Amino acid sequence: MKLASAIWSSIYPFDTMGFTEFGGIEKPSELKGADALVVWGGEDISPALYGHKANRRTGAGNTLSRRDAIEWGLMREAQRIGIPIIGVCRGAQMLCALAGGSLYQHVDNHTCGTHKAIDYNGVIVPVSSLHHQMLNVTGVEHKMIQWSTERRSNVYFGEDNDTQVTAPDVEPEYVYFPEVKGHAIQWHPEFMNEDAEANNWLRNLWKGGLENV
Repeated sequence: MKLASAIWSSIYPFDTMGFTEFGGIEKPSELKGADALVVWGGEDISPALYGHKANRRTGAGNTLSRRDAIEWGLMREAQRIGIPIIGVCRGAQMLCALAGGSLYQHVDNHTCGTHKAIDYNGVIVPVSSLHHQMLNVTGVEHKMIQWSTERRSNVYFGEDNDTQVTAPDVEPEYVYFPEVKGHAIQWHPEFMNEDAEANNWLRNLWKGGLENV
């Protein structure tokens, strides 16, 4: 399978998971011939992508950055032509917006180190903690594949600058959005060794193909 990687990465960890990766691309036309798209981590996405205003705790503004616009265009094209999308960290958050969800614009205790995540089969692996925002899948069709074994955050902020919002049932680590064939991974496979537990977990999950998750 050919995996097209958005321009903001030169690291291709998924080439050990049944893909031949090429990147980085900027234009929707460059998705021609790709079997899937991956969008990587980085700075916060604009909340305009999910119809909210920026919280003062976010690093994004109320208008799309150049990167937002490019990656959003790539995701929309991948959705149009019907190929799977893998979103990692920032990419996962953008993918959640594409599926109709939103973000908790700030959470605490997720910005460094590692913690443990559990999947729907009870398999537990250590994953990275490198974000301060979190997927909000309320009201969106999804399959929760993996989530934190325990709640790490004590506060959750939406678009209001001072008012906390209701905590989610679980803190998501990997969510599948069937309507957009989207695999939203909050942690960073590319920052881990090839044979790390979490990456081996991904290989086992994907061994039947992305669309069989």
